[in-house]
Amino acid sequence: MEIREPYASIITKNFSLIKENSDIGRYVQKCFSDLFSALPPKMDFQSRAKKSGDMFEYLFYYLMKHRFGIELHTNIEVKKACMVGAGAMDFGVMKESKILCGIEAKGSADSYNGKKLLRPALKRTDTMKKAISQAYQFKRIFPETPFFIVTNIVPTEGNSRCMLDLAEGDIVDKVVDITNPSDLEWFVREIKKLA
Repeated sequence: MEIREPYASIITKNFSLIKENSDIGRYVQKCFSDLFSALPPKMDFQSRAKKSGDMFEYLFYYLMKHRFGIELHTNIEVKKACMVGAGAMDFGVMKESKILCGIEAKGSADSYNGKKLLRPALKRTDTMKKAISQAYQFKRIFPETPFFIVTNIVPTEGNSRCMLDLAEGDIVDKVVDITNPSDLEWFVREIKKLA
């Protein structure tokens, strides 16, 4: 995966913040903060959400590769599951042409210009619905293959939490908060077993 600018320089500069896995939350927030400092000060919701989502995908990919030695495949198309073009699967582990697991990345900043965002990442029901839709499409074709949603913000209440509870353990094997060291370490062990 080629990481474009300004994402690449922000991610590589801030990577030194990680001394242990408990530092990853700080690293994620600093990457978002630096990204928003590099962008125009007034951005509409859609533009900001796109940039934030891109940052999360890039920093997740970089983290897996450079901290844990895991090379993920990106933008995996699965025509039978209607996952093509912009609807391709974000990440996966593959051996030759066989998909060993699917990964949907849904992370974002939790604040913008010093203001807390009301529904960042999976707290936003539309974001949760898209992640669950990807899981459904994937599991229809690969019912026995693991599918994970990775994020930095997990809802604790409301409709998004209800949807997560319905999907996790069914079509979503696990929602992984990469800023939670025990979640992340579990995920890394599972991915290394597959790779």
